[in-house]
Amino acid sequence: MKVLHLFSNCKWTGPAEPALNLCCALRDQGVEIEFACAPDSGNSVNMVVESARARGIEPILDFHLRKHRHVIKDFLDVFRMRRFLRKTPFDLLHCHLDNDHEIARYALAGTTGTPLVRSSYEGLGFEADRRHHNLLQQTDLLLEPSKIALRHDTEAFGLASEQLAFVPGAIDTKRFEPGRIQGDTRATMGIPDDAYVVGIVARMQTHRHFEDLLQAMRQLIDAMPNAHLVIVGRGTNQKIVVEEPARDMRIADHVHITGYVEGDDLVAAIQAMDIGVYLVPGSDGTCRAAREILSMGKPLIVADRGMLREIVVDGKSGLVTDGSADALLSAIRELGNNPKRRQAMGKNARHLAEKRYALAPQARMVKALYEDLLAR
Repeated sequence: MKVLHLFSNCKWTGPAEPALNLCCALRDQGVEIEFACAPDSGNSVNMVVESARARGIEPILDFHLRKHRHVIKDFLDVFRMRRFLRKTPFDLLHCHLDNDHEIARYALAGTTGTPLVRSSYEGLGFEADRRHHNLLQQTDLLLEPSKIALRHDTEAFGLASEQLAFVPGAIDTKRFEPGRIQGDTRATMGIPDDAYVVGIVARMQTHRHFEDLLQAMRQLIDAMPNAHLVIVGRGTNQKIVVEEPARDMRIADHVHITGYVEGDDLVAAIQAMDIGVYLVPGSDGTCRAAREILSMGKPLIVADRGMLREIVVDGKSGLVTDGSADALLSAIRELGNNPKRRQAMGKNARHLAEKRYALAPQARMVKALYEDLLAR
């Protein structure tokens, strides 16, 4: 089976890593994969190209594959792709973003025998606009990241049941493995070894409900002076959203901001936590960071927003709350006062990640869907 994956961006955006990870995992399952992406990144390093090569994939750079519509360059891409597909036939085309989806749709227009697959990274489903209606009506298989999105897109676009499939988002559970990183990350952040550490991985933006988390932490610290908060991320509103409120609440000494970290530094930062918190989906609607926290064996407290309820098994691998300061305080305090339950939840979280969110199970599922689609 030979599949061409298309990714119309040159930036390391939310879907970039999941798309490349899927390609690698499918390759491990015996699927012949080609990956085409945008070649131009201006003066900066093209992280999609470099990351593909680091994974042993030499990307196809013969197309513009711009993130946003461009009448001339998209037209040229359609023409070049038609010619490319005549010379190099594929069993399937698999798209990941709107513009590569649209280019593929036009390139395949008037041809027969090459099914079109689309991965969605919208946890609540696509916006019910004309563009997505046109794209999805001519898509043979849509891979949905949540059951919420599957229900929404089925109803919003009138799709048949065989046109959609629920495929949970996957992460590299071998990379996010408890104990893989050695060293005392807490010490480097100035956190006492015996502290109760609550962590969140998110950009500091005004809509991310940091005010609720900080209010909960202020009350928690009154009752548990050894409680600390680690924020993994950055944001243009960092001062307004976190630094100034923490200072006004007189908990600044208990709030630790790592800034943007990646690679093993991200793994180490999560390892320093006792529990994780996730309040609202960000630019990645599939909430990949939430699954990474679970994979590290950390119980996860989430707000019931977006698809977060589907990621955590309430009461087993974490707790689902309404996201208010009072609810967050209650959940964080409960796990802080009950180390045995916290540890049991952590083990369940790791087991859940290995069973449901690992790369190999996702690839096997997608390969089976490919085979079923080709058979149909």
